Amino acid sequence: MRPAIALIGAGYWGQKILSRLHPLGVLRTVAVQNLEKHQGLMSQYSDLRWTTAVEAVWTDPAIQGVIIATPAPTHPSLVEAALQANKHVLCEKPLALDLSTARRLADLATKYHRHLLVGHILRYHPAIQKVRELIAQGLVGEIRYITSQRLGFGRYPLTEDVLWGLAIHDLDIIPWLLGETPEKLHIDAPAPLAGQLLDTVHISLRFPGGRLAHIQASWTASQRTRTLTISGTAGVLVLEDLHPMPRLFYYPITTRWLHGKVPHLSLDKVPEAVPFEVVEPLTAELQHFLSCIEGQATPQTPAEAILPAIALAERLYRQVRPEAAPALPYFVHPTALIDEEVEIGEGTKIWHFSHILRGSRIGKNCVLGQNVVVGPFVKVGNNCKIQNNVSLYYGVELEDGVLCGPSCVFTNDKYPRAFIERRNEFLQTRVRRGATLGANATIMCGVTIGQFAMVGAGAVVTQDVPDYALVVGNPARQVGWVCTCGETLSQRHEGLWHCQRCDTLYQETLKGLAPLHPAT
Repeated sequence: MRPAIALIGAGYWGQKILSRLHPLGVLRTVAVQNLEKHQGLMSQYSDLRWTTAVEAVWTDPAIQGVIIATPAPTHPSLVEAALQANKHVLCEKPLALDLSTARRLADLATKYHRHLLVGHILRYHPAIQKVRELIAQGLVGEIRYITSQRLGFGRYPLTEDVLWGLAIHDLDIIPWLLGETPEKLHIDAPAPLAGQLLDTVHISLRFPGGRLAHIQASWTASQRTRTLTISGTAGVLVLEDLHPMPRLFYYPITTRWLHGKVPHLSLDKVPEAVPFEVVEPLTAELQHFLSCIEGQATPQTPAEAILPAIALAERLYRQVRPEAAPALPYFVHPTALIDEEVEIGEGTKIWHFSHILRGSRIGKNCVLGQNVVVGPFVKVGNNCKIQNNVSLYYGVELEDGVLCGPSCVFTNDKYPRAFIERRNEFLQTRVRRGATLGANATIMCGVTIGQFAMVGAGAVVTQDVPDYALVVGNPARQVGWVCTCGETLSQRHEGLWHCQRCDTLYQETLKGLAPLHPAT
């Protein structure tokens, strides 16, 4: 038996979902704000349960999946409520209007072991999938330039900016096709024709190696246009995605060398029509959601896969609307430098002359002292304290509650040479929950510091440190055990250790020590 589904929202897009989902026999409930507004739909789909109480969806144990097709600002609260009710979710794009909220929802889905898919419908488009396949086969050669036009006349008054409503599709698809994240991006947007929401944007993306992409999205164009052009050294692919049937063309490029020196390019004026499977993307997306709930498929558009597109859209929106940037939930000193694509948790403080490099994630309620360098792509847990003059290089990970004393040193290259590049050989160093690293301690790469272990000041750690171990010296050697509270333990019996301060008893294990009962 197929899973029962609830639909929240029956507006323009919600009605499209309703018409595709109803024939599948899985739709059970439709939740809307106003029943009178949807009397016609209620008559047409009289076998469904219609309600204005969304709580009825959360409390219905028969409903396994929820599809959210409401205005974008309402998505986060509805997704969170659905996940907390242990429902699988398919949410229309965008999942959220900022990266931190989207990341939180993705983490919440992981916590509750629920699928959270986002309605980036182009990933289910058979022509787009064909384009990706042809690019991988090398049909267009080396891609130099991608252009997208997504134009039409919007439904006024607008409910969301054209950046989030239209351009977000290309901010997802273009990096997905190229397999790269743009290193530079820029947006231009004229003043809206009516209201305050952006209705036209021109976006430029620059990728590593000089590849470019240009996106034009507008809700003020008189004619509907949906084109995607991929230009490469061997040919050009053009997708015209218009009703009733999208069309995909390939224009081969021929290169001749005049006098063996001057390249002469010629483009075939008669394109080749590229066939692809005829499947409606929305129907494919809904079928895929059902298959994921049934455990027969792996999500194609999980929230984690969509986060890069939301990050790009947020950065672009801040360029054109800097006044809309929310107050930061963390503190950064004016002399500190924070790169793009960095996540910083609520309540964290970053002090003078520190630098957080791209791709790094710092948890909640951390304190980073003066002249601290983190990254790139370093993960720091919650409630960590990193004191002055500490550098966390690529490959270092701190779990929750780690203390790094002043000027302690991490490495990531076991055999460093100034003239040899070994980026692909960097070793991972992990400092586990609650551990303390003393001032001027040196941690050689590739080791793991056990949870609640303590490394003495000036120690040089060259091998793994067990849980709750106390190590000192060069090279560091174990001289005892420490309690969670930091007190040195005394031996009670063979294999048993006791804390005089908090009366906690520990037992020796293969990983070090483990508490036998909580502190009194």
